[in-house]
Amino acid sequence: MDISGLSVSYTSGTINTGLEIAMLSKALDTAESAAQVLTEMMGQAAIIPGLGEHIDIRA
Repeated sequence: MDISGLSVSYTSGTINTGLEIAMLSKALDTAESAAQVLTEMMGQAAIIPGLGEHIDIRA
């Protein structure tokens, strides 16, 4: 393979790696946001007195 072919191949691989890192970063940001919302919802549910004290197991 010649130098120009190696250069194009290397550049293409670098671009793909950069894109993969950007996508993983966005997925991590989305997961962190979802975790924050879930934590807030769990905190709000704990405020309701008596919630979850009784479970009907004879259905």
